[in-house]
Amino acid sequence: MSFADGSQVRLADIAEATIGTTPDTPGFQVMRYRTASVRINKQVDISDEVRADRNVPGITDVGRAVSGSIDTRFSYGTYDSWLERLLCAAFSTNVLKNGVTPKTGTLEFTYEQGVTDSYIRYRGCRWNTLDLTLRSRQPVQATWGIMGIDSPTPTSAIITGATYTAATTTEDFNAGLNVANLSIGSTSLVSSPKVQALSFRINNNIYQVDVVGQYAPYGHGFGRFEVTGTMTVLFESLAAYSAVLNHEDVAISFDMTDAAGNKYTFAIPKVKFTDGGPAAPGNGQPVVLEVPFQAFYDATSSASLSITKTDAS
Repeated sequence: MSFADGSQVRLADIAEATIGTTPDTPGFQVMRYRTASVRINKQVDISDEVRADRNVPGITDVGRAVSGSIDTRFSYGTYDSWLERLLCAAFSTNVLKNGVTPKTGTLEFTYEQGVTDSYIRYRGCRWNTLDLTLRSRQPVQATWGIMGIDSPTPTSAIITGATYTAATTTEDFNAGLNVANLSIGSTSLVSSPKVQALSFRINNNIYQVDVVGQYAPYGHGFGRFEVTGTMTVLFESLAAYSAVLNHEDVAISFDMTDAAGNKYTFAIPKVKFTDGGPAAPGNGQPVVLEVPFQAFYDATSSASLSITKTDAS
C-alpha cells in the first residue's frame, strides 16, 4: 500500500489576479521549503442542549478557513513574490517598500502516493507575517504566516493545462558568511555593536472578515504594518545601553550576499529600542544586551521597511 512520504511533498505557488480565484491553466512555481502546516481549519459547534441520558445531541460544522505557516531557509530570488505579498507592494527599480495593495496567491500541495497522487489547494492566501532569524554560524531562517479563504475539493489530478516551473537553485544565505555591512546607528551608536543574533517579525495584522450566510471567510482586512525584533549584542561599551535609556532614533540595515554576488539589502530606517540592559550571566559567557526594538514610519523613505535586490553582475 502506498502512503504519502513527507520528503516527496511538492509545494507550488501562483499569484492570483482576482483574490480567491486560481488562474486558468496556471503556471505554478515550485517552491523551496522545510516544513509546512498550512491547512483548512474547521470550526464546529458542539450542542449544549440538555439530554436526560447525558449524551451530546450533535456536532455541527459551522465554518472553516485556511491558516498555517511555511518554514524555509532564505535564498536569492526564491521568495520575491512572497515578499511582495507580505509587504503589499511590488519591487520598483529593484526596491520594495511596505504598501497597501492586497496581493494573494494559490498554494498547491502534491502528495505522492504511487499510481494516483493527491492534490490539495488553498485559495485567497495572504502572507500575514514573516519571522526572519539571523544567528551566528547558522543559515538564515524564515517562517511565513499564511491566511487563506478556502480550499476547493481535493482531487487526484492537476488543473487542466497547469505547468510547473522548477524551484530555484540559488544557495541558502547563512549568517556567518553571507551577512555583511550590518549597521546599527544612532546618536550614541557611532559604531555598530557586535551582534550575536538578530531576529525580526514583519506583521500585517491581517484579520478575518465573516458574514452571515457564508461558510468560508468573506475576506481579509488590513491591520497596521508592524516591524518588531530583538538583537543580542555584546556589551562592549555604554553606547547601546545609552541608546536604550535616551530613547534614540536608531537605524538598522544589513546586506545578505550569496557566493554568486546576488544581494538583498534590508533597511529599517527608524526604530526605537523599547527595553534592554546588561545582566551578569556568571562564569564562562560574555555579558550581552537583549534589546527588543520596533520600527516606525520614516518620512524620508516613506516607509517603515525597504528591501533592495541586486543581481550578480
